[in-house]
Amino acid sequence: MKSTRFIHLENQGMTARVSLQNVLPLQRKPELITRTPTGKIASLPILKGINTAIVPQELTPEAVMAGDPELQYENAGKILEMDLMTTAYFAPETPTKIPVSDFQFIDEIYDPHGRVSDRRPHLTRKSNINDTLPVKLGKRIPIEQALTTFVFRYTYQLVHEDGVTMDFLYKLAQDLDQNRVVALLGAGPKGNQPLVLRDKGSPYRAFLYGKVGQETDQGKYKLLLLLSDQELKLPPEEPQ
Repeated sequence: MKSTRFIHLENQGMTARVSLQNVLPLQRKPELITRTPTGKIASLPILKGINTAIVPQELTPEAVMAGDPELQYENAGKILEMDLMTTAYFAPETPTKIPVSDFQFIDEIYDPHGRVSDRRPHLTRKSNINDTLPVKLGKRIPIEQALTTFVFRYTYQLVHEDGVTMDFLYKLAQDLDQNRVVALLGAGPKGNQPLVLRDKGSPYRAFLYGKVGQETDQGKYKLLLLLSDQELKLPPEEPQ
């Protein structure tokens, strides 16, 4: 069972903790259940018996015809106990695959031309969307400008828990919808930090999009959290 994720949000001096969920599809796919005469079928992780030490591009036709160097029959079909497994890292230049621990994660920053412009130690971040300090609404940007300036990687829906939080979210969605804008969200004391949804997760520039129903859908609303980690920019012209 998945744990519910909450976001602590502030708007016009009022705060509320509301549920943050994946956007539901317009039409849910029917659940597919596979059965046999002996019962329901369940998936089970197993080893495929592939020799990971082999580089496929370096295999010769003669080696393949003489045997099966890309396969390891002794490991094929072994059941993986996922709860007992941990992540291991190996140095690619060593001939023997021995786990290493003396290393550092480095983030590489690329410029618009695709070249590495900066290298910095990777930061392990803590989730900041449900802290004591609420996430604040900041600058408003026209919807058209946001859609043509940023690449949105993830979308989540804000869902009310009761009548009070419904009124809070509805008024927020109504304000954004009437002004045809999205609101920039920020965490931290000044509300200017990117959002981190989960521990050890990536930081995202976050926007809030709102829509309220009309005519037969009056009283309904939609409030979406849009996450972006990439801005669309034209690269500067290089000197001829």
